Amino acid sequence: MALTCDPQEYVAYSHTGRIIPAIWFRYDLSPITVKYTERRQPLYRFITTICAIVGGTFTVAGIIDSCIFTASEAWKKIQIGKMS
Repeated sequence: MALTCDPQEYVAYSHTGRIIPAIWFRYDLSPITVKYTERRQPLYRFITTICAIVGGTFTVAGIIDSCIFTASEAWKKIQIGKMS
């Protein structure tokens, strides 16, 4: 792809007739060839990915559970008046 700028076109005219600064770029696009090769992932990589997803799910669920439990314990203390 080549980027060219025409040096003769540095001004443009607006609809009111005033001269406004302008620069025009012209792109010369050339086709790009993409070679796509499909490879099969090994079994150990699939198992590792599944373990990572399951472990991450349990971790996030544990964090959410801990936050809810802590908030509920604090709410109970506020209700009975033991929060100082």
